[in-house]
Amino acid sequence: MSYGPTRIPTKGACIYCGKTGEALTDEHFLPLALGGQHILEDASCLACADITKKFEQDVARDMWGDARISYDAPSRRKKARPTHIRLRDPDNPNRQVRVAYRDYPAPLIFYKMNRAGFLEGLPETTDISGAWQFSAVMDDKKADDFERKFDIKLTAKFRHVPDSFGRLLAKIGYGQILCNLNPDDFRPICLPYILGLKKNLSYIVGGSFDIPPPNEGQGYILRTLAFGDLNRTILLAEIRLYANNHTPIYHVMVGDAVGEAATSAIWEKLGDVPASPMSLLHSTPDDRSKPPHWIPHAWPLPGQTIGRYF
Repeated sequence: MSYGPTRIPTKGACIYCGKTGEALTDEHFLPLALGGQHILEDASCLACADITKKFEQDVARDMWGDARISYDAPSRRKKARPTHIRLRDPDNPNRQVRVAYRDYPAPLIFYKMNRAGFLEGLPETTDISGAWQFSAVMDDKKADDFERKFDIKLTAKFRHVPDSFGRLLAKIGYGQILCNLNPDDFRPICLPYILGLKKNLSYIVGGSFDIPPPNEGQGYILRTLAFGDLNRTILLAEIRLYANNHTPIYHVMVGDAVGEAATSAIWEKLGDVPASPMSLLHSTPDDRSKPPHWIPHAWPLPGQTIGRYF
């Protein structure tokens, strides 16, 4: 992924449903509301744009709304934002405090996840999202200043939207893969989940419970991952949002290519990039104490394996 504003030329059809011959809108595959600067030109028909807009708003407004206002995150409607929030004192329910959003250290709520079900060798019907755990990211100094200034314990209100969050990650991952490939280069396994036709997001979306150190100066990090053999190549995306904070890291199983001709074309388009440690796939448990979060645990890969990332 390049850094800074990037525009990727149109694929000539809606990237979600394949429609042609009608108006297509530009697609921030990481929403503008989250600071996204990578745009797929003329990428989404209006019907599909309405679908993706709904789950994006669930996350941006209902899950992260107060935090985005507090930290002045990008928005097309900044002038409509409230300037203050009323908070109830948890130790005295009859007391309310009016706080300027600039003083309110609203936390960003994330889900910590284990590997996607696909990488664990689980059936597509096995939902493991019940093991996802909340993780709150906040400015500790701002939180201390808040409690001293207003003499009130910090509280936060948000809506639990795991399905929308998973669909958002799937959409971001799909867009990342389309920076280098076309939709007809591979089978987009993530598409039914993005469009809401399949519900078990934990099958294709996962991550690491271990939160890595912040990546200073980087708002988000996206990488394309690929592994497989000459018969089948698996395409994944790695995602870290608000990467300059202590935020989780995720992966999305985006799709695959089957057959030597298709897999060879995929590797040619992805380019000559460093090899990843795919020997971990066939090592003993003692040898792979901490493999990358996107390495499968129980997915058989016959023959010679190859793996790359960039």
